[in-house]
Amino acid sequence: SGSSLAVVNLKPLLPGHVLVIPRRCVPTLAELTPEEVADLWRSVREVQKIVEEYHGAKGANIGVQDGRDAGQSVPHVHVHILPR
Repeated sequence: SGSSLAVVNLKPLLPGHVLVIPRRCVPTLAELTPEEVADLWRSVREVQKIVEEYHGAKGANIGVQDGRDAGQSVPHVHVHILPR
């Protein structure tokens, strides 16, 4: 999309582990504009559907570690999609 993109995780927890990230690099969700937040979650839904179909999954775990204290290891907002 215009504000977000999806990438395959370089250290996947399982096949199909994808990250959706905003194009603008900010460390926490609170620093995104309302438009960027809407675009990010719209992109998560679209990518989730594609990943589930490709991997024959019937569901997915969606996760965000928002900030260092939440376990975020990379200071750039990102949403994990793990097909199940």
